[in-house]
Amino acid sequence: MSDTIMGFVRPNGQFGIRNYITVISLVQCANRTCTMIAEQTGSAPIYTDYGCGQYEDATRRTELGMIRAGTSPNIYGCVLVSLGCQWTDPEKIKKEIEKFGKKVVHICIQDVGGVSKACQLGVAAIRQMQAEIAQLKRVPCPMNQLVIGVTCGGSDWTSSICGNNCEGVAVRLLSQKGCSFLDWGIRGLPGGEELAVNLAVNREVGCRILDIASEYRQDVYKTTGQHISDVNPTPGNKAGGITTMIEKALSNSKMRDGVPIQGVLEIGQQIPPGAHGMFMLDERMGGNDVFVTTSIAMAGAHAIIFTTGNGSPLGNALLPIIKLTGNPRVSTYLSEMIDYSSSDVLAGNKTVEQAGQELYDVIIDVLNGKPTKAELIGDVSYSVPPVGKC
Repeated sequence: MSDTIMGFVRPNGQFGIRNYITVISLVQCANRTCTMIAEQTGSAPIYTDYGCGQYEDATRRTELGMIRAGTSPNIYGCVLVSLGCQWTDPEKIKKEIEKFGKKVVHICIQDVGGVSKACQLGVAAIRQMQAEIAQLKRVPCPMNQLVIGVTCGGSDWTSSICGNNCEGVAVRLLSQKGCSFLDWGIRGLPGGEELAVNLAVNREVGCRILDIASEYRQDVYKTTGQHISDVNPTPGNKAGGITTMIEKALSNSKMRDGVPIQGVLEIGQQIPPGAHGMFMLDERMGGNDVFVTTSIAMAGAHAIIFTTGNGSPLGNALLPIIKLTGNPRVSTYLSEMIDYSSSDVLAGNKTVEQAGQELYDVIIDVLNGKPTKAELIGDVSYSVPPVGKC
């Protein structure tokens, strides 16, 4: 197996596996303008429900999400669209993105004379970027600089038997190439803390994982008066045959396949320079898959491996999401959403190791440029998790 993939080298020395362009709304009043620009150029719009009326911590989180949307290794350039009287700071956001060597254009609707003019300028800026992208060629890039997200969503009974464990095999194979990983697993941790702690590289990391799980339980109960097990597994999980939170946590642990956990990152933090391995994301706010995948994208991932038992069309504006399922019905009935089916393991026609190797090959193809099903569908979801702990 090669130690390189074919990517695009960035001015700051990083590399990407895509050349996406994003149109980023800096306030909810600019969302429609972003849509109009994106529709005319085939670029990915990123919306916000905020940009005004938030207090300091929430505004910082919103701005961080916008900055990370522009600094992703897969982003060639972006257009920032503001109204003019919003709370978010366009110049600050632009400068932070430019530090990564990205192409950035800021358009203020009030300053340029309205929506039509803003669209005209936005389309022109993106057309110029697209012309530049057309001249770029993929070159060999080291796999030991790749960052891959590992997660699951819409889990069912097959996720544990031939889904997450096959993902785990692929993760192990990628780790042998020096890849690093972002594990979303805090919300899926309760009941399986010991399995994660046993993978911690030292006592400090292990204690941090235990503290987070304990805090999460307490925060959920104090805030809602409910225990985690009252809402997780979800109705979809239960319909798919998962009966307890512990079952779900044990299944989630299989995605790591023994790869050591090097540390825990907060939302928006990225793996420290020179560090490699598995890092957990402390993403406790909100249970939906869009928050999870956005958190992983904000941490600088190149791609995400995503196990789904019930099926999911979810994509992301910053990176490809590779879907696998172990459910034979989902793999056929919802084939337009699934990149790899490991259901042959259920039938006894393949081993978990064989399916994991096949998934690894699918991942390598995607890293080298093959579009995922979510990319073909055009799902470019991106939703910054709000500030909070439950």
